[in-house]
Amino acid sequence: MEFKNEMKNKINSLLTDPQREEFERMLSQVKKGSKKVLDWSSIHSPDDSMQANYHSLRDPGICPDNYSRLVIGKLNGGLGTSMGCSDPKSLVKVRGQKTFLDLICEQVQELNTKWDSNIPLLLMNSFYTDEKISEFVGNSDLPIITFKQNMFPRLDPETFLPLSPDEWGDQTWYPPGHGDFYNCIEQQGILRSLIEDGKDILFISNADNLGAVADSKILNHMIEKEIPFLMEVTPKTPADVKGGTLYEQNGKLKLLEIAQVPKEYVDDFCSQDKFSVFNTNNIWINLIALEERLREGPLNLTVIVNQKKIQGKPIVQLETAIGSAMDCFEDAVGLCVSRDRFMPVKKTEDLFLVQSNLFNLDGGRLVRNEERKIDYLPEVKFGSPLNQLEAFQKCFPVIPDLLELELIDVAGRVFFEGSASLKGRVRLKGINKTIHIENGRHIENESIEC
Repeated sequence: MEFKNEMKNKINSLLTDPQREEFERMLSQVKKGSKKVLDWSSIHSPDDSMQANYHSLRDPGICPDNYSRLVIGKLNGGLGTSMGCSDPKSLVKVRGQKTFLDLICEQVQELNTKWDSNIPLLLMNSFYTDEKISEFVGNSDLPIITFKQNMFPRLDPETFLPLSPDEWGDQTWYPPGHGDFYNCIEQQGILRSLIEDGKDILFISNADNLGAVADSKILNHMIEKEIPFLMEVTPKTPADVKGGTLYEQNGKLKLLEIAQVPKEYVDDFCSQDKFSVFNTNNIWINLIALEERLREGPLNLTVIVNQKKIQGKPIVQLETAIGSAMDCFEDAVGLCVSRDRFMPVKKTEDLFLVQSNLFNLDGGRLVRNEERKIDYLPEVKFGSPLNQLEAFQKCFPVIPDLLELELIDVAGRVFFEGSASLKGRVRLKGINKTIHIENGRHIENESIEC
């Protein structure tokens, strides 16, 4: 018991009082047990009053006053670990020499120029990304506000006691999810400062989602309807069945994550029949409404128990998601948008598509290339080692022409020596021998295996 108390004291000495209170609140919620939806028959997809369609929104035309109230935020705490790199994902080169963050800055600069405005870019970094991101923004002439989110101690999965910093060093700590955003901007004085500067509408999204650009119609909808919280959703495809969705229960709109679904209803949740849309994590927030709500106390966000391994040891991380704040606002709404507003890059397969001629650049924004006559994007399957960024870049020194591609499936030792064009369904498997695709080659509905 003396050892446990000593460990707790060490942890407490490294957390501020507000940080410790939030950490203990999260821990208390988990110990009470997960919040499952008990009455499955009582929940259903929201009606049009709670979830509008983007096409029904009014076009405000020229609206510089609206943009004078806007802040654009990016959740920027992630590393490119899913692609085998250790730097901030937003600094991965995505179009030529331009990184995600370069394109984001171009988007904001384009809006400032168009509307003669001074829209600030708000970046929430983690302790993993803060140093390198701060170096990047130091060279920008945009109004950029960066802040570092909290770092909380990982837990032993059996005792739920914090790991010892003496034993685990830097591995003791983790960033507790993007739901940490709300506490951080309040505690660090950013929320009040933005409001005092006349900025009361925030559009925030994941830094790796290049489809998430500020939109005049949605901004105007937020202002005209005095909406406190809006979540963009988009129609499900088979690849999105586990994504969070919106539901209505007793006249209130809520976010439903798969962890809240009783086991016997998981198939029902994943189908496209009961819930046809999923959360894009593009969120619009009225900052004055947020400040008023925070005066009542901390937001009661759903805590996610993330089980991981560190150096072979099972551990637990308690996390929250920014979208779960929807439950905290009485008049929160959903908005169904097109798939073009949801283009996250999680894997090299995604990077392959956004780097290709399937998209053009327009003021930092990715726009579908109208020369592609097929409505959907190609299906991309990369086996080892192409799921790692370095191997991917060696395989594709130049991304092929994909305008007529339906599927590409690549694994093993495959190298493109220059430009190429792919059409139809293409499979390249260099399992026993290396496959070299010579410069200028056209491959159509071909399967090559060595």
